[in-house]
Amino acid sequence: MKSRWSVSYKRKINCNNPKGFSQKNYCKRKKRGGHYLEQSTLGTEDVNAAEVESIYAQAKKSVMMVRDYDAATGANLLTNISTIANLASGAYGLYVSSENKKSIGPDIVQRMRMIFPKDAELDRKLHTLPKKVIMQYVPNIDPKKIIPSDVIRINVRKHLSQYGDTSATVVEIASSIVHEATHVKEFEETGATRDGPGSAVQQAEASFKNWAKQNWKQLSAKYNLPGEFPF
Repeated sequence: MKSRWSVSYKRKINCNNPKGFSQKNYCKRKKRGGHYLEQSTLGTEDVNAAEVESIYAQAKKSVMMVRDYDAATGANLLTNISTIANLASGAYGLYVSSENKKSIGPDIVQRMRMIFPKDAELDRKLHTLPKKVIMQYVPNIDPKKIIPSDVIRINVRKHLSQYGDTSATVVEIASSIVHEATHVKEFEETGATRDGPGSAVQQAEASFKNWAKQNWKQLSAKYNLPGEFPF
C-alpha cells in the first residue's frame, strides 16, 4: 500500500465513509494504531486534517493559517502533529497522549527493551511517553531520533454552532489548533501540560490571535475571509 498510495491520497481518505475494500482495511489498521504514518510527513508542517475538512471545508484555511503563523514566528506547532481529527462532543478541542504515535529510532527502542525486558507493553507505551521522559532513560542520544507525531481533536461542529459559516469560525478553529498543539509541545518537552489562567496554551492562543489581528489585511485577502478581524 505504501508503494501505491501517495501521502496526498491518504490524506483525502474519509475513514467515516471509506470507499472499497482497500480503503476499509487501511482505516481499520489506522483505527487500531497500525503503521499508517508516512515518514515524509514526520517533523514537517504537513498534517492529515481530512476528517475535520470533510465536516467543514473552510477548516482547511484554519490549518493553513496556523502553518503561516508557524512560518512567521518559528513556533513550529504543527511539526509535532500527524493528524487533526474530529471531536464529536464536549470541549472545543482535545489532546489525549494515549493517541500519540511517535517515530522512535530502533537503537532507542532496543536500549529501552534492555532496561525493561519484562514489559510486554513497552513498544506501545513508548509512543505515549513524553520525549523528555524517554531521554531521561536513554541520555546522550540524538533527540532527532524521537519525532512526535501526535493526534489532536477539534470540535468543528461546536465552533460552527457558535459562529456559523463566518471568518470568526475559521479563526477560532485555528486558535483551537494552536491551543491543542501547544499542549502537545509542552507535554513532549516537559512531561506535563495544563490549562487555566497563565498557562502556556492560553498564552499561545493570545499570541496567535494578536498575530492574526496584526496581519488580518493579508490573511483575509489570501483566504477570502470577509470583514474586519472578528475578535
